[in-house]
Amino acid sequence: MKLKWFEKKVDERQEMDLLKVEHFGFWMMYWMLLAALIIQGIFMEDGVKRAAGEWIIFMITSVVVVVGWVRKGVWNYQNRKVPGVKSYFGYSLITALAAGLPLGILSELKKGTNDIKGILISVCFYMAVMFIITFVVFLIVGSIAKKREADLADQDEEE
Repeated sequence: MKLKWFEKKVDERQEMDLLKVEHFGFWMMYWMLLAALIIQGIFMEDGVKRAAGEWIIFMITSVVVVVGWVRKGVWNYQNRKVPGVKSYFGYSLITALAAGLPLGILSELKKGTNDIKGILISVCFYMAVMFIITFVVFLIVGSIAKKREADLADQDEEE
C-alpha cells in the first residue's frame, strides 16, 4: 500500500534541483553547527557540557555521511577516486593547525598560565594528537573506501 502523500510528483530535473538545495542546506547547517559548538566551547562557561547533545548530533551526522560515502564508493564531487596518503597528510596537517593550535592555547589560558613555554608545549601536544588521530582515521576510512571502490568497479565489469 503506497500512501498518496509520499508519491513522487516531480520530474528528474525538479528532483535534481531539490537535491542541490538540500545538499547546500545540509552543508551550511553542518558547518554552522560546528561553528556554534566551537564558539560555545570557547566563550561560554560550561559550554562543552551544555553542548553535549549538539555534539552527539554532530558526530552521528559525521559518521552517517562518511559511512554513506564509503558504501557508495565515492569521496567527493571533484574526483571519484579516493585520495592517497599524501592527501591524508595534508588534511591532517590542516586539522592539526585549525584545531590543535586554538585548543592548546585555550587550555593553557583557562588554567591561568601565561608562560609562553607552557603554551608552546600545550600547542605542540594538541597539534600532534589532532594530527595523529585524523591521519589514522583517514588511513582507515580511505582503505575501506578504496576496497569498496574496487568492489563496485568489479561489479560494474561483471554487468
